[in-house]
Amino acid sequence: MTELRELFEEAVNSAPPSRLLADEVYAAGRRHRRRRRWAIANGAAAVVIAVAAGTGIAASVAEGPTVTGETGSNQQQPSPGVLPHSGEQVQSVRAADARHLYLTMSTRLNCSKERCAKSVLQLVGSDDGGRTWTDRGGPINTAGVEVLGPDRLLAIIVSDTTDAGARTLQTSTDGGRSWRPLDRAPAVAAVATGSRAVCWRDSGQVTSPCTVYAIDPVSHRIAPLVTQPPLRLEDDLLLGESSGRLWASGVDPAGRPAAAVSHDAGRTWSTTVFADPPACSPEGCVAQDLAVGDGPTGYAVIVGTQSRAVYRYVENNGQDGGDWQRVPGADSVPADRLTSGRQSFVTSDGAHVLLQVVAMPGQDLDGYRYWAARPGGAYQPAELDGLPATSYPVRRTQDGWFYAHDYTDGALYGSTDGRHWSSVARSS
Repeated sequence: MTELRELFEEAVNSAPPSRLLADEVYAAGRRHRRRRRWAIANGAAAVVIAVAAGTGIAASVAEGPTVTGETGSNQQQPSPGVLPHSGEQVQSVRAADARHLYLTMSTRLNCSKERCAKSVLQLVGSDDGGRTWTDRGGPINTAGVEVLGPDRLLAIIVSDTTDAGARTLQTSTDGGRSWRPLDRAPAVAAVATGSRAVCWRDSGQVTSPCTVYAIDPVSHRIAPLVTQPPLRLEDDLLLGESSGRLWASGVDPAGRPAAAVSHDAGRTWSTTVFADPPACSPEGCVAQDLAVGDGPTGYAVIVGTQSRAVYRYVENNGQDGGDWQRVPGADSVPADRLTSGRQSFVTSDGAHVLLQVVAMPGQDLDGYRYWAARPGGAYQPAELDGLPATSYPVRRTQDGWFYAHDYTDGALYGSTDGRHWSSVARSS
């Protein structure tokens, strides 16, 4: 049977060469179609914890997904801004930091009597933390927009509204007001300071290999790395970066899930094949998700048919390289194949947070329950104060600011620690 995620990918003309737009449409689609209910292992009532600074844990009991309002202890903006284009749907949210925010939004101008081009979107931006917003140029036909830094953006531009439309990478250095195609450059040994590593399929086809490139958004140059990770990489476009490391996920030649880490900007790669992932369907496991925080520790999450496995990357006593170790107890967190896309994140205090999809009580839509564990600890139900249960996905900027948007009304939320949230901007 066709997976629900695949249906939403089809709604974006066809499966794009990255998961950027498909992930957002998949989340937004939960407003219209609830997935089949499944048995929640711990029953209808969930124990919810509020983890304070240090090691203290206070426990309480809540019925169903917790929606606590917007009274987080580190509220960034007492008076949220107003989102532009009232009534239009937010397709994706990206941020360079807490001040430089970007949305792609649908617009009725994209639709005609014959066809609605769902990939033609209006980019809007804010340079003051969501207080005010401006259109950045006119509508663009895009399969995804990423942020490389304040005012520096990367977009997958589609040549036309048909499924066969060619896809190219273009950059902007003025916050999306204008765009320029990238110029090809000879291969480079490493990703230079100021550049970003991306995974890009040159042919624009999802079946073609993905190559790691270094993009310089200022010179508008794109150059392949001399040494490529020895994997078939996933198509997340931007590779993960933290503490001077590059992180990439994919599969080895035998189709087994694997991850590669570089400590020297892409000159060399350390690769690990996860030999004991959870049992998967004949179609294979859902692609693993990599989550990194401020330090050298990363997490890889692999979802099977009924369970998930989590692997934690640990450095070897400060030396180059490290080991991926399976985290015990993670398979007790309820999961299924619809827990896809960005399945986890790392808070500022180093806790790893997993997402569980749950049916919202009395509503025809889904929400999220969260489970958190510090290194060496067990996963326990966790409350994210101020973040509605219908917000997805949680993302983190390179300087450590967290953000997410509510797919029921498009409201944008922000956090400095990943635990306490406040509203940044909402519909009028």
